[in-house]
Amino acid sequence: ETYIALGVPTQSAARAVAIMKSAATALIGQTNTPENGGTKFRKMETTQGDCSALVAEAASYFDRVISAIG
Repeated sequence: ETYIALGVPTQSAARAVAIMKSAATALIGQTNTPENGGTKFRKMETTQGDCSALVAEAASYFDRVISAIG
């Protein structure tokens, strides 16, 4: 709603959410690397385990937002 209220083009808003989705799922799934993160790479210690269900759930929420925007 904020992007729309500010007059941001729909395509740009959807792209911004897609970038957020990519970053969030990389952090949740522990697939973020220094190569992907560049100078902003930050890794925190977490409990190791299979987070694929959580990654899928988070990704589905971002997909719903992208659908609502478009």
